[in-house]
Amino acid sequence: MTRRPTGRPRRTALLAATLLGAAALVLSGCSAGAVTQTDTTVSSVVGSEGQVGQILLRNITMDPGSAVVVPAGATITLAGTLVNQGLGEDQLVSVTSPYASQVRSEGATTIPGNDATQMVGSQPGPVGPPSPTKPNGTVRITLAGVTQVLHAGPTYPVTFTFAKAGSITLPVNLQTTSPVPAS
Repeated sequence: MTRRPTGRPRRTALLAATLLGAAALVLSGCSAGAVTQTDTTVSSVVGSEGQVGQILLRNITMDPGSAVVVPAGATITLAGTLVNQGLGEDQLVSVTSPYASQVRSEGATTIPGNDATQMVGSQPGPVGPPSPTKPNGTVRITLAGVTQVLHAGPTYPVTFTFAKAGSITLPVNLQTTSPVPAS
């Protein structure tokens, strides 16, 4: 005499599979949608950051002063900090961008070992090596002959080349001190 299966194990497996599938659908819906818990999170760092060799680039921005838009042909300065984590000095050899026809530097382009140099942006005043009143050196880097209109919002590539550390290209944004009008 042979006993026929009652179908109970098959029903249990089907029920378990159905419950797992429903749980997966419910849980995957938690992360879906345009509004997330982090959609309003703003970075505490305004500018771009990067590292090449022992050189750290921190809070790098284009500083138009009080201007909201930089017209083609104008000049704009860079702001931020260049930190040398190495023991020996390094030198900022060049800065280039496809959005400027010429770049000028004025001040301290040599960054001492275990020290920093501040890119002063549009701040007025002299620039140069460290002194008793300025513990870090300062440099003003000016992008002249801007090739197109620059706006706050998008980023623009800027390449920094150092004598020992090498080159790095950062996406740099325009950081205006004036409120940007709504479009």
